[in-house]
Amino acid sequence: MLRELFIRDFAIIEEARIGFGTGLNVLTGETGAGKSLLIGALEFALGERARGEWIRTGAEEAHVEAVFELERIPEAARALEAAGYPAGEDLVIRRTVSRSGKNRLYLNDRSASLAFLEELGQRLVDIHGQHEHQSLLRTRRHRELLDLFGGLVPLRDEVAACYQSAREARLRLSRLEEEFARLTAEEDLARHQFEEISRARLRPGEEEELEQERRRLIHWERLRQACREGEQILYSGEGAVADALGHLHKRLEEACRIDPEMGGPAELVETARHHVEEAGQRLQRYAAGLEGDPARLEELEERLGLLSRLKRKYRATAEELLALQEELQRRMHRLDHFQEESKALRAETARLEADLAQAAGRLSESRRKSARGLEARVGRELAALGMKEMGFQTEIRSLLPDDPAGREESVLLRDRTVEASGMDQVEFRIRPNPGQDFKPLRRIVSGGELSRIMLALRHVLRGSDGSRTLVFDEVDAGIGGAEAEAVGSRLEALSRDFQILCVTHLAPIAVFGNRHLKVDKQIRDDHTRFRIRQLEREERETEIARMLAGARITDKTLAHAREMLQHGNRKENR
Repeated sequence: MLRELFIRDFAIIEEARIGFGTGLNVLTGETGAGKSLLIGALEFALGERARGEWIRTGAEEAHVEAVFELERIPEAARALEAAGYPAGEDLVIRRTVSRSGKNRLYLNDRSASLAFLEELGQRLVDIHGQHEHQSLLRTRRHRELLDLFGGLVPLRDEVAACYQSAREARLRLSRLEEEFARLTAEEDLARHQFEEISRARLRPGEEEELEQERRRLIHWERLRQACREGEQILYSGEGAVADALGHLHKRLEEACRIDPEMGGPAELVETARHHVEEAGQRLQRYAAGLEGDPARLEELEERLGLLSRLKRKYRATAEELLALQEELQRRMHRLDHFQEESKALRAETARLEADLAQAAGRLSESRRKSARGLEARVGRELAALGMKEMGFQTEIRSLLPDDPAGREESVLLRDRTVEASGMDQVEFRIRPNPGQDFKPLRRIVSGGELSRIMLALRHVLRGSDGSRTLVFDEVDAGIGGAEAEAVGSRLEALSRDFQILCVTHLAPIAVFGNRHLKVDKQIRDDHTRFRIRQLEREERETEIARMLAGARITDKTLAHAREMLQHGNRKENR
């Protein structure tokens, strides 16, 4: 809810800090006192386009700060968090416009865009009158409200689930067909490449093995000579290292008899002799296995040449060629099994779309039944609010493929367009007088009529439309007596579910307020001062009396005001 509004240098307001409470907050004051300026300041805080005339004469900039409690507005808190803004218990909106054209906007002390503020403002406040912040003027909202009124949200969720499944199946089928078209266009080349690489019978690590064997065959004589020289030096030649180590070991064993500490070196020398003998024997065996093989060398050269040509042709390493072979094999398999896979996916898609069509049809039928109940309820409310001749209609029509009202992504089932919310476009329409045509709600010209229509709708739909703050301006235009009391009674009832701010000139409405704020302006020395304050009990009686009788307030008028306040409080406490 809106907890506080701080205004500085806005229009005629030099500085004002206004606190609001739960329930019904009424704002009263003489005509021209500046009540509507508070609504304008709130609109500015919620994203209304800045205008230079909003800056008070003599000031360089206008500043508005609005503080909202987010506990009862979870959708606004979620929107803030999703956009990366800190969302604690409160939301503080600060907005400034200067004569130089610089505009500053902060949400919880972080810079924000005007587009995001406008979107967020729709979740925070609805301003009813001749204002653009009314969510009920957005046609897309009508469908949501009808579903809430009729308890159709579970059925709509079922349609959304069916829609998602059908759409995903369509996307899978579309991707499969696109893939098949691409693979078909490349089929001849792919099969040729697969056969060419497959014929080579590549295996991992083969190229390195072949290169090693090739080097060994080319340099076999040098390898054998090195092995023989090493074997003689280490093992079999005159003065071989193994013999020298054997002789040294014997001498060290003799020394051990004198000093046992020589046992360690003796053991190491013996171990070294064994390693030297083993190395010599291995060199001997390796040399014995070496011999020239021109035929094998030629085979190796041919094989390595084939691998080199494939690598150059495909600009790939041997490992990448193996990976390409696997990919080409997968493509061939997909082509060979496309018809089977496509048939199964088409059948699944048809089944899911049939489920969607049935669910959307049930939702559409339920909406039409609920619409009749909504029309009857709203009609009775309009009559109670002094608009007996006005007709209310809920128009439901099928979405068409080229329907500009459909903003969601949709699927076309035969000749029907279906969205996640169903296949209906819902719009509230008004007939001002019998014999006239029904017109869209947004085309109602009178701010007072529009406010009372909104009040009727809100009263019927109360408890179904979130917890945002509602502002009613001009709701009392052109009415009085019983109609005014009916308006006040319904505002009070609505305030049990919403925080309401109501600008009014009528005492029968003002007496229902939980909090009464009076606006006035004073002119001193050619300087206009704006003032707003919360009225206590006696002050409130005086203000109600002024609203009843004007400037001349009598004891009788005060008594009447006191009686009206008592009557309003009794209704409020029911």
